[in-house]
Amino acid sequence: MISGVPDQAQPFGPLGKGERLALEDVGSGVFEGYCHGGRAQERAYGGAVVGQALAAAYRTVEDDRSVHSLHAYFLRAVTPERPTRYASDVVRDGRSYSVRQVTATQGGKEALTMSVSFKLPQPEGSRRQPGMPDVPGPEGLDDGFAFRPATHPLRTAVECRQVPDAVGPDEGQIERFAWFRTVGALPDDPALHACALAYISDAPLAPTALVPYGEPRPVGVVLASLDHAMWFHRPFRADEWLLYACRSRLAGDGRTLAYGEFWDRHGRLVASVVQEALLRTRE
Repeated sequence: MISGVPDQAQPFGPLGKGERLALEDVGSGVFEGYCHGGRAQERAYGGAVVGQALAAAYRTVEDDRSVHSLHAYFLRAVTPERPTRYASDVVRDGRSYSVRQVTATQGGKEALTMSVSFKLPQPEGSRRQPGMPDVPGPEGLDDGFAFRPATHPLRTAVECRQVPDAVGPDEGQIERFAWFRTVGALPDDPALHACALAYISDAPLAPTALVPYGEPRPVGVVLASLDHAMWFHRPFRADEWLLYACRSRLAGDGRTLAYGEFWDRHGRLVASVVQEALLRTRE
């Protein structure tokens, strides 16, 4: 096991056997895990698939390298009833960067393909970033997952505090902000925190496009992730509050595009996310 990346004996959060990021090594760079359901219980939560795929990639790279980016395509829905198999192939191991290609399959059919790039840490140099959004802290805010059952697997793993919805500077952009952290402390391992953030990142991003329709998911609206890209900028802890700033800027042609940024409480931009999703309204 690569240090810190969960196996069946070390699950992420207060979880049952075989859930979230837990993987079983079946040999030759192949791992298996179970993904819990999302909004529809018969379809797995996409963040669980991305988080497990990243965990599989981490299991095949040297301990001194950390993920800096991932690019994934969702090809088919995964059912929580059966295990998903992740094959992590070595694309390149250079002096500073390593690349892995992860293919997730279920029932012999490809469900997700993801490229993951890792790098050695570099000496700290000058950094440039914009200012953090000026929003209230998590204290006193409403539970952003209140619309989910109290026993829903996502709600038992992640805390969410929702900043009241805001519309952007023009009617074409929708902005939404929420604070997230895992339920309970995680071990001091950057790999585990990166996998946990990938797990969290899928939950509120594309649904930002649904603000005009109302939440939870309105009847007659279909939303499904198509692809997911993520960049990790600096170390962070997923068990400490992180602000997730989500912006939906485009909708049309049956698709919507959203941008996300994770900020820590010190005002540091720690990760960026872009996701495209299928968006259809049924008459």
